[in-house]
Amino acid sequence: MIPEGYGSSRVTLGLLAINVAVFIIGLVVGSRIVISLLGLVPAGVIEYGQYLMLFTSMFVHADFFHIFFNMLALLIFGREVEVTLGIRRFLILYFISGIVGGLSYVYYSYYLSPLPESRFIPAVGASGAIFGLMASFAVLFPNRPLAVFFMFIPIFARAYVVILIIMIVQTILALSMPFSPVAYTAHIGGFLAGFLLTMQYRRSIRRTFWVEYSG
Repeated sequence: MIPEGYGSSRVTLGLLAINVAVFIIGLVVGSRIVISLLGLVPAGVIEYGQYLMLFTSMFVHADFFHIFFNMLALLIFGREVEVTLGIRRFLILYFISGIVGGLSYVYYSYYLSPLPESRFIPAVGASGAIFGLMASFAVLFPNRPLAVFFMFIPIFARAYVVILIIMIVQTILALSMPFSPVAYTAHIGGFLAGFLLTMQYRRSIRRTFWVEYSG
């Protein structure tokens, strides 16, 4: 018997549905209104303690391609991570990665960015959480074959190689493009959170299945 909460990907599909629903609402009422209400503004967190932004911003996306690629990654990585970790651990991983990614953006933009007005620029998207799932996937399935496109050329390699390359690129971009509208610091923060959490989870996952199957 599989332990309760394992073997299901319904939470992944539920998260996808919520993100799509919020995006559709943005199309109806105006994306600027939704971003202004739910986006993550560094000054709002640091100066006014508006911590709820760290949560709400994970469900808002700026345009079609933003949500498309995030949700595609959620499906690719999220389903298997959820099946392996179980619902409770998966949700903890997802939201902690997203929140840590958001905090990384907040503190960089407020204290370190060379662009003073960046402390007032809202960040949106599930990218921090998605990069946490990518890190988890690399830990749980390091040898799973994956493909990455480089200049529209598909390159096939093991999961840990592909994901490591992606993170190296993200780090280089974060260091070389401090004025970029893309929150690379959120990607890095989310990835590190997902990696550390999954490393902690690995032992307990093995122990849980051993107890269930041996009992």
